[in-house]
Amino acid sequence: MSVALTKLTFETGKPFANSEYFEYGDYHLHYRIDPAKGAEKAKMFMLHGFGCDTTFFDELVERYTKAGIKCVRVDLPDFGYSTRETKGIKFVPQIEMVYALMDKLDTDKSGWILVGHSMGGSVALQMANTDASRFNAVILNAPLLMFNVPGWLGKFIMIKPMRVIMDKALALVAPYEKLFNIIELTMTMDPIYSFKKYDAKKFQGPFLVADAGTGLCYMTSKTRLPDLSKLKDIKAPVQLVTGNADLFVFPTKAKALRNALPAGYDDHVIKLGGHCFLQNRSKETAELALKFLKNNGLL
Repeated sequence: MSVALTKLTFETGKPFANSEYFEYGDYHLHYRIDPAKGAEKAKMFMLHGFGCDTTFFDELVERYTKAGIKCVRVDLPDFGYSTRETKGIKFVPQIEMVYALMDKLDTDKSGWILVGHSMGGSVALQMANTDASRFNAVILNAPLLMFNVPGWLGKFIMIKPMRVIMDKALALVAPYEKLFNIIELTMTMDPIYSFKKYDAKKFQGPFLVADAGTGLCYMTSKTRLPDLSKLKDIKAPVQLVTGNADLFVFPTKAKALRNALPAGYDDHVIKLGGHCFLQNRSKETAELALKFLKNNGLL
C-alpha cells in the first residue's frame, strides 16, 4: 500500500487483500473480514477510534481469530478508506449504515460481539442504546464519549475557511512519517512499541487521502453523546477496559460512564495502559475479553 494515496481506494483499488466495500447511499464503507482459524465459535464487529482505522485492531484480530472468533472491522466515514463526507454527500447517520452492514453480514442470525475503541466505544454505546438485540455482548476499550455539538458550532466548523484550513493543515503534516510515531507514543505511552515495533505507514496512509480535513470537520459537526441514562437498560453483557495512563479519557468522564453502565458489568483497568493499550498490550486485552466471553457462555 502506497502512502502517497490521493484518492480513496474504492476508486483506485483495495488497500488490503481482504478489503471490501459496502455501498449505502452516497457512502462507501471500507471493511475487512478475518475468518476464525479453525471452527468459528463467535463473530465480532469492531469499531475504531477517532483518527484510527481498521489497522488499529491488527494485534487483537490475530489473537481473536486464533481463539475461533471471526472479526469484522470497519472504517467509519471520514476515516481509513471509507467515504470522506463533503458538501455534496447526502448525510446519513453513521449508526444507520453500520447497522445495515451488520445485518448484511449476519447471515446466520447468531448476533454479534460488538467492540468499540475510543470514539468507536461512544458509537457502540449509541448502537446498544438504539437496538441492543443484535448484540450478544459489548466490549468497550478505552471508550471516549463524544459530545453534542451545538448547532452554531456545527455550522462554524463547516464553513469553507475552516474546511480549507483543515485540508491544508493535514496536507502539510501528513507526509512526515515520524509524526505518526510520536502520536502513537502519546496513545500507547510505550516508546519501544511506538518507535521500534509499530509501522507508522499504516497510521499515516489514510491522512493522505483527499478531503481528509473536510471529512473531519463534517464528522465533528455531527457528533452526539450517547444517552447515559439509557445504558442501564442494556441487557447484553458489557465489559469495560481502561488504562490508567490514558491521556485522552478524563477520569471524570470514565467515572460518569462507570456509574451509568448496567449492574454487574465486567470492569478492568490496565496498569500503565495508554489510550491504545489494545495495540501494545494486546495479549492482556485479549485475555480479558476471552475470559469475559467464556464466562458468559459465548465461546
